[in-house]
Amino acid sequence: MADPSATDSTRASGTDYLHNGSAGGPAVPGQGSRGIPRAPEPARTAPAKRGFEATDIALIAVFAALIAVLAIIPPLFAIGAVPFALQMIAVMAAPMILGSLRGGAAVGLYLVVGLLGLPVFSGQTSGPGVLFGASGGFLLGYFFGAFVAGALATAVLRSRPRRSVLPILLYLVALVDMVVIYAFGVAGMMINAGMSLRVAVAANGLFMAVDLVKAVLVVIIAVAVFTAFPRLMPAPRRGLRAAAGD
Repeated sequence: MADPSATDSTRASGTDYLHNGSAGGPAVPGQGSRGIPRAPEPARTAPAKRGFEATDIALIAVFAALIAVLAIIPPLFAIGAVPFALQMIAVMAAPMILGSLRGGAAVGLYLVVGLLGLPVFSGQTSGPGVLFGASGGFLLGYFFGAFVAGALATAVLRSRPRRSVLPILLYLVALVDMVVIYAFGVAGMMINAGMSLRVAVAANGLFMAVDLVKAVLVVIIAVAVFTAFPRLMPAPRRGLRAAAGD
């Protein structure tokens, strides 16, 4: 999960990472960008973070609202028992951008609001009964997939891979998210709608193909967000953080 309490110096490394760093070539350890020796900085430790801060809560609320808005937009078409919905973009983007805990919390908040009666599910439906419908498994998949994908996305971002490789790795993260979502979705269709495995998988074939394209859009959005707001990126691993400070 992205750590909002990280120091500015570690967040700055995210800016350098996505903006090719400072001009003039690599810096020499212990010297500034112009070769001027600089005094060692005292060790700084980030304060312990307990629970969500105000910024975290705001981000969770924004992404939960985004998922809800895209869910209630009328489906472009329907195939089988599950309508095509734009919310998949927000569902996959939340954990990729916010990390496991905040991304999972955003999806969880969306689910709680819908289960309590606000019509924010696909087709403007709501209530606990939706979980027992043909598409109920997908809602659970959104939730559990967010934690899995968020953890993977955080691991990828903390490793600071080459910028040319980052989109590929994030796309693989989105694919894992899709696998979790569709595993729950197919299981829900088999249990709630009495479909066989073959029929349930076949009913989702086109959805899977379209979601592969959506995953590309999610990666583009995530990279753009991290470029514009590098503080949303998780701090690099300790060894990479030390190298970035030289």
